[in-house]
Amino acid sequence: MADTLDGLSLAEVRRELALLVAMADSAERPKPDLINPPGHAMPGHEWRVDQRVLPGRRPPLWIVRTVDDEESRDFVYVAEPDPHHHYDWLDKLDFGAMLPIDARRLAMALLAAADRADHLTAGVTRLEDRRPA
Repeated sequence: MADTLDGLSLAEVRRELALLVAMADSAERPKPDLINPPGHAMPGHEWRVDQRVLPGRRPPLWIVRTVDDEESRDFVYVAEPDPHHHYDWLDKLDFGAMLPIDARRLAMALLAAADRADHLTAGVTRLEDRRPA
């Protein structure tokens, strides 16, 4: 077996892998943007992500919530705005419920797709792009 891949030694690949694992282990999860009080329709933690758009356009707002009440706490709630419909993002949100495992799968897929888009834009070949599916 060759000890190089695209000019990298096995030791260099291992160092890079150790660095990536360390980065992943130390990444901090975002704190909630809001904590909705017990009297709120959906009491619990709320994260808001305003999507970047062209200047002059109103950014869609994604909202992710966990709800503290006993009947609803088993799910993650995601409001996916419709960027083609003009309304108050905070007024007419439609939340979909996801099991936590599905929410994690979606989050990981978004991270993987974002990493790939960044690498393609930068013109950098990743090791995983060479692996068969």
